[in-house]
Amino acid sequence: MINVTMKLIDKYILQNILTPLAYCLLAFLMLFIIFDLFSNFSDFIEASTPLPTVLKFYLFLVPSVLIFIVPISLLLAILYGLSHLTRNNELTAMRASGVSLYRLMIPIICIGLFASISVAIINETIAPWSAYWTNQFVQAQRYDGEISFYITSNLPFKNPTARRDWMIGAFNRQTYEMSRIEVFQENEDRTGGQRIRATGGRWLDGQWWFIEATIQEVDERGHPMGMPRTVARMPMMEFTESPRDFINVTKDPQYLSSRELLDYIAAHQHLSSETLARYTVDLHYRLAMPWISLIVTLLGLPIGSHTGRKGALGGIAIALGLFFSFYVLINLGMALGKKGVVFPWLSVWLPNIIYLIIGIVLVRRMR
Repeated sequence: MINVTMKLIDKYILQNILTPLAYCLLAFLMLFIIFDLFSNFSDFIEASTPLPTVLKFYLFLVPSVLIFIVPISLLLAILYGLSHLTRNNELTAMRASGVSLYRLMIPIICIGLFASISVAIINETIAPWSAYWTNQFVQAQRYDGEISFYITSNLPFKNPTARRDWMIGAFNRQTYEMSRIEVFQENEDRTGGQRIRATGGRWLDGQWWFIEATIQEVDERGHPMGMPRTVARMPMMEFTESPRDFINVTKDPQYLSSRELLDYIAAHQHLSSETLARYTVDLHYRLAMPWISLIVTLLGLPIGSHTGRKGALGGIAIALGLFFSFYVLINLGMALGKKGVVFPWLSVWLPNIIYLIIGIVLVRRMR
């Protein structure tokens, strides 16, 4: 009987949070799209972009903005839901039946935890690529489809695991075609290797094909050994690099997942300490940001229950003040971290730690 009652109470509390959460997510998403449309509308008009393509653009835009709209939507939904329950004395009635306040808050904490995990997964998988695609799409509209927009010249790439170094004269990010390719493949014993030159390259059936390739064996000093051999069309089956690997080299760090950033940092230890610090800060930013949803949940619990008794305006002002001060602090920390003033990991994680402690203290003081 007790379990059935608790299930009903949990369901009722979840309903009071999830319904306003859905409305808040939809409202903030629409506001974001409208704001973005004002910014890009002229580009779409000038490029005569079809309506279905514009709709596809905004569909792809959604994953990359969830990390910003989910926390604020969740905070407002908790404030509204708990304020409604408190104002109608429903929380008081539930506690009078013998249920502790902490037990009543478990469903809401689960929502915050689920939101953080979901945003973390999306932020690691779909969001970086969708953000990059939408950015490239807008730029392509402004360049009116000029092929030069998609060409990256003199693109270096290093694969330390496979002991392979690339230098690509020109790489088309749209068609994945290459020209003026030079690859050095080092032997396992590091006593020389192969230098492969090709006039062109294409990505077909999941592997690279080199056109007019010349293979030259070289010693450890790079001196030629024997006669080179030429192949008109050569499948590079042993090459594990994909087009996405080369595109990632050309991307701004904001369009890389944490795993891609980690791989990039590991493969480019020769970069300056300032550059490595910037990439490391961006790496920790990607790892830390999704957990804001859980933090705002802990902040919203005590403020929301207090709001219902004392009035909505003051509680909402406090919650939003804490929320926006968090973003001010994290942006300040990132700036200091990228300049090397503080440790890169500390510049991003410290605001999370501070506001997590504030949330836990406020929850423990709930009555």
